[in-house]
Amino acid sequence: MQSISVDQVRSEVFKFWSAFEGKTRSSFEEQYSPTAGVFAVDGRRSEPARLMWVRRDREFFGPQSSVRARLGTITVQLLGANLAVAAYPLQFSVVRTLPNGKRVGVDVPFCRATQVFQIDEKGKLLIIHEHLSSAEPVAPKELPSQ
Repeated sequence: MQSISVDQVRSEVFKFWSAFEGKTRSSFEEQYSPTAGVFAVDGRRSEPARLMWVRRDREFFGPQSSVRARLGTITVQLLGANLAVAAYPLQFSVVRTLPNGKRVGVDVPFCRATQVFQIDEKGKLLIIHEHLSSAEPVAPKELPSQ
């Protein structure tokens, strides 16, 4: 089995945000292990990746939704031949559609991300744990209907 490199992890982080911003569902889902645990910026508890996919698909991947991220320096810690952690600050803003059809905008100027990557049996790097948080409280603002 191949070993993880720092450059490989950084590349996966950029690939992740590209898929999220581009609303590329299949590429986005393929970034995660199905058994991954995820803490969203506004989440009070961890949720399984499979549940997160459904929620993010509904809220972030619709035609009236958008995601923008500006990444800071990505620090990578290699924990073993097949395990690494990426931690980085970012500015994050979204327009999302809620289940009731309302649209809200959220700006998170001081967001932090931690993603744990592991190489699977096929040699693919997958996120097995993700934690996004904000240095300041986040308040969604209701947007006009389109």
